[in-house]
Amino acid sequence: MKIAILHEMFIKLGWAEKVVENWCKIYPDADIFTLIYDEEKVGKVFPKNKINPQVFELKSQKIYKHTKKQRLSLPFMAISIEQLDFSEYDVVLCSSSGFAHWAITKPETKFIVYCHSPARYMWDWTNEYKRDLWLNSGIKKYTLWIIINKLFLKLRQWDYIASKRADITLANSHNTKQRITKYYRKDSEILYPPVETSRFGKLWVKAPLSSQIQDIQEWYYIIISALTEFKKIEVAIEWFNKMPNHKLLIIWKWDYENTLKKNANTNIIFTWAKYDDELVFLVQNSLWLIFPGEEDFWIVPVEVMAAGKPVFAYRWGWLLETVLEWITGGFFDDKNGADFVQKFEIFNQNNINCTYTIEACKSQAEIFSLSKFEKRIKELVNN
Repeated sequence: MKIAILHEMFIKLGWAEKVVENWCKIYPDADIFTLIYDEEKVGKVFPKNKINPQVFELKSQKIYKHTKKQRLSLPFMAISIEQLDFSEYDVVLCSSSGFAHWAITKPETKFIVYCHSPARYMWDWTNEYKRDLWLNSGIKKYTLWIIINKLFLKLRQWDYIASKRADITLANSHNTKQRITKYYRKDSEILYPPVETSRFGKLWVKAPLSSQIQDIQEWYYIIISALTEFKKIEVAIEWFNKMPNHKLLIIWKWDYENTLKKNANTNIIFTWAKYDDELVFLVQNSLWLIFPGEEDFWIVPVEVMAAGKPVFAYRWGWLLETVLEWITGGFFDDKNGADFVQKFEIFNQNNINCTYTIEACKSQAEIFSLSKFEKRIKELVNN
């Protein structure tokens, strides 16, 4: 059986890439396809010699190679994905959150799409995406507004049509399943992503810290997230600015980082993305995880609970599937964080009182274990 693995963009090592990494371990001889590949950022996990040569001829890849900005490749993604030739493959395993599921396969090729989310910038977060591009101010608003609106209209039409191409559509959560039903008018099966619970739950890890965070004291809170406007990190920053006695460590970087830094006080520390034992060490030594945004699926809370730590988040979407209120975490309710401090203090006191036990957190995390994911993928590929 000849298998192809298709992933949208290899420009970072996030939780979506963990799904693909797992597939590569199950099917080590599979060819890997993508629309954008950055060897410097992902080469250690996804080496260049495993990437199908077709990828480097795509317009989306050539533009990214010269600009290092994936957004500039956006208008060429649709054309590029349909240029990939999967005619030699029996199965195409696709990891998609925007364009990958637009691939064209032969009728006899089984096309399995794992949907992380119908692209939010095409559907329900279009206006936020425009703001992130600074299209609500200055001359850009007038010169690009019509072009962007027409582009998104065409992309939505194309996205809806292309969603019918998959033989099997998998949703990473109930929330994603609902959005697939709403926007694509099709059913899907829920399969939670694989989480390396054993890695975060292993015995206390000691790791050398980078010089940037060596001075961090005990009793800190963490945010692990790409720094984009969508993640609403500014909500946490605004309220931690008013709580100078509490230290917040923000792990990761992205385009929105400089804007966030300008508004952050000295009790808020930014650091580059962390991996392996250093990340486990920072999680195990934290008080708990904070996430103020909306997510269809977010693997980090499960990893944190696997380390025995609770989660404090905005009450929305995937977090309601992951976190058990009063058992493994708690929530604030206002999207802009009006009740953040109030709920934070309650949560903090509960944590001091050991309301959220290590055992309960680890037990909840095991629901999303690696073995369950692998078993179902093998069944779908082989049957």
